[in-house]
Formats: sequence, structure tokens, C-alpha cells
Amino acid sequence: MDVDISYLPAHYFSSDPDNGGFFPFAIEGPTNYVFDIGNIYLPDDGDRWLPMWMKNLSAFPLYCCMEVPSYWKEEFEEICKSNHIAYKSLAYKKKSDMKIAEVHGLKQFQMLLPFCITIGSSNSLALWSTNRAAFSVEKRKWKGNWFKKFDDSVVVHLEEGSSVFWIGYDGTSIAVISNNHLFSTYEKLISTFPEYMKPTFWELE
Repeated sequence: MDVDISYLPAHYFSSDPDNGGFFPFAIEGPTNYVFDIGNIYLPDDGDRWLPMWMKNLSAFPLYCCMEVPSYWKEEFEEICKSNHIAYKSLAYKKKSDMKIAEVHGLKQFQMLLPFCITIGSSNSLALWSTNRAAFSVEKRKWKGNWFKKFDDSVVVHLEEGSSVFWIGYDGTSIAVISNNHLFSTYEKLISTFPEYMKPTFWELE
């Protein structure tokens, strides 16, 4: 499986959420390593390699934050209840809820991940973190298509050693924001991948 790896320059992200850009959420705390995994299509293969990668990283428990449209709310709740996954609502909107699910172990992640990929590939927000207190919702000034507009935003809080994984637009990438030393170099990063993944490094300006 071929994938592309790019470490993102600092101008790709800030504490202001960017509607339509990197990233559609705010970031608080140290961001030592930020990179993108591209040349993928998660609806086809994400439920295979992502669980293996999380296992290699000893990442569990994971805290999954998803913007769940009202028409998928029952499906989300049924997946969580049938797999004993605790969840709560972080914020409510007219047509969607911001949900957080607490995933303990590989099996629970494998059960929830296809739904998470569906959400993210539909360009609703879908991300997860190794930090229990990673997510909040606050009023923030938006960039991009909502330039200077104040509105609710998910805020990602980074702590020492923690990581956040975001399903990119259309499910064609995974972006990672991390303070985990395992991601400090390209060589260390690719050593955590499942063996069948064949990465190529791309340098961005």
C-alpha cells in the first residue's frame, strides 16, 4: 500500500479554525510534529490499516470526536451501545450533535471506525485523540470562507505526549498533530506503520 508523507510547515495551521483549510478546528498547546498522510482513500482501506497503526502506537484508549448529523444519530448510538462504548454530547446544533466516544482497545475501535470514516469522508468533522481532555467547543474567529466570523469551533488541546488524528476532506488523507516523540522524525514515524505500507516522503514549502 503506497502512501505519501508530508510534514506541514507552520503556516498551514494556527489557533484560528480555517473553514475549508488546514485545519477546520482551533489548536491550543504545543504542536511539535504536524504531518499529513496522503495518497489514500479511507472508505476503501482505512478500516484495515488504521486499527493496526493505533495498535502499533499503543494509542488506546482513544477519544473520538465526531460531528454526527441528525439522520445518523440513531446509528451512532446503536454502534456505541452494542459495543459498550461510552459516549456523550459535547455540543448541539440544529442539524447535528458533536459527540465524543471513549474507545478502549482494538475491538471497539474496529467497530466504531467505519462510522467515523463515513462521517469524515462526508466532510463532517471526525477526529480522535490520545488525550481524554482533548476537545471542547468555544466561540472562535474563523479564517477562510468564514473570514473574521465568530462562531462555534471545536478546540483541540494538545498536551505533552498526546496526538490528534483528523480525517481530511473526502477521506483522502489523515492529518496528525502530535507531541509524541515517535513522530519526531520521518524514520521514527514510518517505523510505526504496518509492514505492508510503502511510504514516500514529500517536502512542502
